[in-house]
Amino acid sequence: MPITLQTMRRALGVAVLPLLLAACGPTDQQLADQHAVERSGVSPAIYDKMVHDDPLSLSDIVSLSEARVNDGVIIRYIRDHGTPYFLTPPDFDYLHKGGVSQSVIDFMASTAPPGGPYGPGPGPVFLGPPIGIGIGIGGGGYHHWH
Repeated sequence: MPITLQTMRRALGVAVLPLLLAACGPTDQQLADQHAVERSGVSPAIYDKMVHDDPLSLSDIVSLSEARVNDGVIIRYIRDHGTPYFLTPPDFDYLHKGGVSQSVIDFMASTAPPGGPYGPGPGPVFLGPPIGIGIGIGGGGYHHWH
């Protein structure tokens, strides 16, 4: 089985995390955020992801918003864990319809490095949900470049 970057990070985290926790432990803010998430009634699976420093999916972010977890808690988690989000127009729609605040969506969009997931260079900038413009015959809709 090939060793991936994620596998190496996890192995390093398993080896180093106890030392770091013993040395400095979670900050008061991190503990307060953990308690806020735990009290929110969010699913144990999402809480477990957060306790184990795993990245959050878009549906996790929606669930946190639906559970009325404070935007600051969500943004701090994303920032502290360095998860990049490469949001597409349908992702913006999904997050908006899921009740995620604009401030959380804007922060998520700001995490994508220039060039997006395809390497360095200027990449598309999505500032919000798309505006459909239909010209001629046929439907609009979203077109994705793969």
